[in-house]
Amino acid sequence: MPLAEPWDEDRVRDGEPLCEPAVEARDTSAQFGAVTVARRSFEPQRLWRAEEHPEEPELEETCQLLVPLAGSLQVIWADGHATSGVGDLLVHDMTRVLAARFRAPRQGPRFEAAMVTVPRSLVSLPTHQVDAMLGSRMSATDGIGALLASFITGLAEDQGAYRPADGARLGMVVLDLVSALLAHAIETSPVVPPSNREALILRVQAFVHEHLRDPDLGPRALAAEHHISTSYLHRLFQKEGSTVGGYIRAQRLDRARRDLADPALREVPIHSIAARWGFSHAADFSRAFRRAYGVSPRDFRREAVHTAPR
Repeated sequence: MPLAEPWDEDRVRDGEPLCEPAVEARDTSAQFGAVTVARRSFEPQRLWRAEEHPEEPELEETCQLLVPLAGSLQVIWADGHATSGVGDLLVHDMTRVLAARFRAPRQGPRFEAAMVTVPRSLVSLPTHQVDAMLGSRMSATDGIGALLASFITGLAEDQGAYRPADGARLGMVVLDLVSALLAHAIETSPVVPPSNREALILRVQAFVHEHLRDPDLGPRALAAEHHISTSYLHRLFQKEGSTVGGYIRAQRLDRARRDLADPALREVPIHSIAARWGFSHAADFSRAFRRAYGVSPRDFRREAVHTAPR
């Protein structure tokens, strides 16, 4: 969809003034665990410039997924640009945006969008793969993109319908959908085609996530499931800077940590949560948890329950 005025990337990069920064008409946001969901509206045909807005340190090491609800926008980075409208889902890093311009729909005064900001460290993909997808425009009308867009929009539009205790659980759903969408996009994108090795590691990681509760999940089972040797499986993970056992253990610990922080599960014994996520021995779980998070499972739960909103 063309803009009413030409988009001059060189003028933006050179810092030449173009027009006044956008004015946000309404800005609603809510925290769902580690993710932030918001709905925003911008005046059309005005340029938002990064240099004219204060830096937001909390956006460092995050990525944002934006779902236009009305109108369209153009975003420019130092190394590229993208146009996005209704039916799209745009993945980007807000700290890298130089400028953005908005266009209102034919019927309506403003550009509107729902968006979610997630910590990159909680996306279950290697950092370089997440970086490769920044600036990508995906479909918000089918597949995983449609599920994620619908979920984000619902959270943004009806934030008051959820109890404080729901926040962490809903945030984890968002993180899982974001990870699934990016993994799917990496495997299928013609712009960033994965190597055979990257595609295989993604399939192995997805299988791990689906079978974390199985105490027998390990290198041999994974290798047999994917028709490769255990030695090749170990080399795959070594190139990712990890080990097979270390990756499985980290995912299990993360799921156990979520359960320990869930107020709805505060009466479930710690050893039951450990067993649920594949830890056969409570003592082994306790040691691994302390190494990973610097605190015992019992102390972590006590602090999480004490600070949880009521």
